[in-house]
Amino acid sequence: MTFWLRLLISRLFGRPPDLSISAGLWLELLEGLRMRGGNRRESGAFLLGPTAAHRRITSIVFYDEIDPHAFDTGIIEIDGGSMADLWNICRERGEVVVADVHTHPGSAGQSESDRLHPIIAEPGHIAMILPRFAAEPIRFEEIGLYRYLGRFRWTALKRSLLRPTLRIEGTIHG
Repeated sequence: MTFWLRLLISRLFGRPPDLSISAGLWLELLEGLRMRGGNRRESGAFLLGPTAAHRRITSIVFYDEIDPHAFDTGIIEIDGGSMADLWNICRERGEVVVADVHTHPGSAGQSESDRLHPIIAEPGHIAMILPRFAAEPIRFEEIGLYRYLGRFRWTALKRSLLRPTLRIEGTIHG
């Protein structure tokens, strides 16, 4: 009961979430990350959506779709030359990168490498980290969301009653 009351108050009086995604696309994202990581290595994706103040995720581009060797070493390494393919995809779809996501073997805290090597080094960009290589169960309180401030500085996004960070819209079946 408390969950539904908090959700209702948040939707009526709160700000829109930092990120939102449909339940079906969320499941597609988790499945793709798990398949690529095999519960033994990191995997990741770019999360795309329309240009808007509210970041709604409408499509996914997994890192290995633009750089087939992105996951070869066990950590994520994307050849900078591959980014042109991402920008072409964005142009073709009429979307922009609204966030990125990657997995960690343990918790969803940012590593020193994450802080010093942002995938998109543009202030305002959001990075999501999923713990345990995105293994079930995924709990909202375990997901790391970080906003890039520039100059290798980040802030962790914290949810509250009137300020959600991530919203999964619809019903998850499975």
